[in-house]
Amino acid sequence: MKRTAAAVSLLTAAALTCLAGCTGATPSTPGATTSPARQQTPEQRLTGLMVTAADLGPGSSVREFDPTEEKSVLARSAREITGNACTPPAAMTHQLPLGRPQASLSRLVATLEAPGTRVHVTLATYDKGMAVTAMDTLLADAVQGCSLGFTVRAHGTGERYDPFEPEDTPALGDEALAYRGVVTPEGGTPRPVRTTVVRHGDVIAVCTAVGGARIASPTVLTPVTEAQDATLR
Repeated sequence: MKRTAAAVSLLTAAALTCLAGCTGATPSTPGATTSPARQQTPEQRLTGLMVTAADLGPGSSVREFDPTEEKSVLARSAREITGNACTPPAAMTHQLPLGRPQASLSRLVATLEAPGTRVHVTLATYDKGMAVTAMDTLLADAVQGCSLGFTVRAHGTGERYDPFEPEDTPALGDEALAYRGVVTPEGGTPRPVRTTVVRHGDVIAVCTAVGGARIASPTVLTPVTEAQDATLR
């Protein structure tokens, strides 16, 4: 019995020694920790999600567009637009994000096939649940409530919006909305506008085509919308 007990003790000691040193693992140094991966900022995330010329193919270009720095814009913030509940559609057509996003980013797309039509793409990322509110309450309810047309003002300038007409909703994202209408700046020329809004989780993409004809061609907007949607999947 004594031999057996002694043998067990030796085996146990050997096993403990092997667990400590047989694996070849280097003992950890007290206080040493692994640095966590640096998280992306909301701005960096949107930059990585924004559609590029490579996504669109030959004949397309994508350039930076900052609505807060453009001299020709109606307003540089949605808060500068007055028009009661009808301000969200106006903000949308001026590349201003809906609601209060964490960050937003805009680009201007041009194609050789339609030199007279511009497509603006605006991405915005939101806190959890706020993107749904922006789509379903701020935008959808505003368009329905302002179905007879409306006028907004900013910095002493006005714009008249003909009734926005819903269009066939594309099967994109978690939810999508599509509209077309005509915007007439005070003392200016009517501009046809066609807009598709797509939500993927907490990110909203607004693609707006402004054409030189009475109705902006959907054949220009659709490829941009689909390419942008693909980057958000």
